[in-house]
Amino acid sequence: MTILDFIQNVLIDEVMTLQREGKHDILSLSLVYQGIEFLGACLDSESFSAKGLSAARFRRAIYDLFPASYYPFNQGSGTSFDLYENLQGTLWHAILPASRLVFIRRSEKEKCHANHLEVKEIRGMNRLVIVLEDLFRDYENACREITARIRQGRLKGWKFAKDG
Repeated sequence: MTILDFIQNVLIDEVMTLQREGKHDILSLSLVYQGIEFLGACLDSESFSAKGLSAARFRRAIYDLFPASYYPFNQGSGTSFDLYENLQGTLWHAILPASRLVFIRRSEKEKCHANHLEVKEIRGMNRLVIVLEDLFRDYENACREITARIRQGRLKGWKFAKDG
């Protein structure tokens, strides 16, 4: 499978299928987290299996491929609402009562009086609100941007040899 096929078939199609079904939000989030890290790996010169690059790849993908509204939450270790640290163990972190993130659907925005990437007091604690549909839209756009860069020859080299 080429990188382009992987991005389309796995990172976009499979994740979007789960998202549209609305039944496996936490599983979808875990895949999106891993997908963002993969997109970051497309942007560097190291092998996809290189060790110790998870945070750097995730952060680079956010800065290079996502809207600027994500930047305040991509500042690094020790910040309360850091996306990398809070999404790293999505299945575990998202279900903890003290999670700094809260995940809602667009249909819940009015009830919660909250918007995507807004810090709000919820259940007695400041939390970063993630509107799932908005995150998935931005993630899909990031995937499509990597695909466009590969097709246009802006990303090239040994990683993309089968895609050329």
